[in-house]
Amino acid sequence: MSEETIAEDLIPVPDRPAPCPDDADSDPGGDATRLLDPAAHTRSRRAVAAAFTAQRVERVRERCRRMLAELVDELLQDGPPADLTEAVLSPFPSAVMCELMGVPPADRQGMHAWTRLIVSCSHGAEAGEKAQRELGSYFSDLIGLREGSTGEDVSSLLGAAVGREEVSPDEAVSLAVLLQIGGEAVTDQSVRLFSVLLTRPDLAQRLRAEPEIRPRALAELLRRLPHRDADVFPGPGASRLGRGPDPRVSFGCGPHHWPGGLPGRMVSELLVDALLDGVPGLRLSVPADELPLRTGTRLRGPESLPVTW
Repeated sequence: MSEETIAEDLIPVPDRPAPCPDDADSDPGGDATRLLDPAAHTRSRRAVAAAFTAQRVERVRERCRRMLAELVDELLQDGPPADLTEAVLSPFPSAVMCELMGVPPADRQGMHAWTRLIVSCSHGAEAGEKAQRELGSYFSDLIGLREGSTGEDVSSLLGAAVGREEVSPDEAVSLAVLLQIGGEAVTDQSVRLFSVLLTRPDLAQRLRAEPEIRPRALAELLRRLPHRDADVFPGPGASRLGRGPDPRVSFGCGPHHWPGGLPGRMVSELLVDALLDGVPGLRLSVPADELPLRTGTRLRGPESLPVTW
């Protein structure tokens, strides 16, 4: 397949983390030192591997699609203008991660508040550390309740592994906290993906008109967000259909990579379909160079995406 260029390097906003204050030096992953031991790390990851398989992700896809449809319906009912990040791009990835983690719906808003505090620098290290402790306490209780469970979610798998004494309770809680916080990477990716699409209305329109190219285009756009190694991808700033080889690392790689790559890609696929098809006139309501940038956080890209339709 020829390498048709669908987008040049035209991201109009800085795509780098906003610097954190010098005193915001807390580890956003919490106390993960017990997972640095290779044996503990391997045991813990093996215990939850079933939650992130392609088959498991496909089993939750339709439920996630319904959750997204509700958010889009609320967006349309409230009417323009709106902040797409606040209305859809932030809550939806968090809800998907909670679904995979086994967090009950009633607790998901609080879960999202905790993880946002943990990755934020603007509230100070003390607030982030307090949120980490509360998140750890929550998962300690949840995993304890799931000992002996046969469920497919992460908390149930970890509870069962603790019950079989394959991992310690502390190891299980540490991994659950790391995975939940890691879900914020999907929110980050979603915001940056739509900042590209909304500042390139010609590209968004083509994806509306040619849905068959969406999988290839989306894979290449996701590659382009984190991976610009010219030795691997000639012309790395351009998004090209048919590019190969395909060693994409949108969600990291190696033994310590975040295992939520498949759910992350599912989130992007569902968002593109729901917003391009369900809100056909979706566009920025401010000039691209006026998009507010994130500050006081370890995440990247715009703080908000003001839109109309």
